Amino acid sequence: MTGAATATESTRDLIIHAAADSLLENGYSGTSVRSIASKAGVAIGNLQYWFPTKSELLVEAWRYLTARSVEELRTALNQLTDPLEVLELGAESIWASLRQLGDIQLAAFDLLVQAPRTERLRAYLPELFTRYREVIQEQLDRLEEDGRIRLTVPREVLVPLVLNTVLGFGLYYVVTRDDESCLRALSAFNQLAATLIEPVP
Repeated sequence: MTGAATATESTRDLIIHAAADSLLENGYSGTSVRSIASKAGVAIGNLQYWFPTKSELLVEAWRYLTARSVEELRTALNQLTDPLEVLELGAESIWASLRQLGDIQLAAFDLLVQAPRTERLRAYLPELFTRYREVIQEQLDRLEEDGRIRLTVPREVLVPLVLNTVLGFGLYYVVTRDDESCLRALSAFNQLAATLIEPVP
């Protein structure tokens, strides 16, 4: 029984990883269920057993990629000790992750638009950006526990401010591919980050 469970879990994971790779290589429009099944080395029927629709599979692939990028972000931020550097690098790192995902990010926004009409998508989508929010919360905990700084705005304001600013950059980028404007705006945001904290005397 345990062996069978392990086998099915690995098949499901194999399909998700193949979908993620295909999205990174070909973008949403260039990815099909058939090509994902071929990449994963499974029959179409087997893939559809786990993921009846392409949208459901895309959500799981996005979940996997988000988890991977968030862990990279967490590792990088945990190595920093300067509070301002954490705030600045945090915004830059989230932006870099979203920019790297390119068409997948656009597909995620597309799914957000479709979600109200599809019950299964509604169940998954609230999780998509929760992991980024958790990392921001963790880093704020770390900054305040250190005792050297305090926040100048309430946490319930700061967390969505950082997250929504960067997500806005992500949406603008995937639509326009305008690196220069995004980088200028992010640079301005980094300057404003210095006003979000103050040293404790």
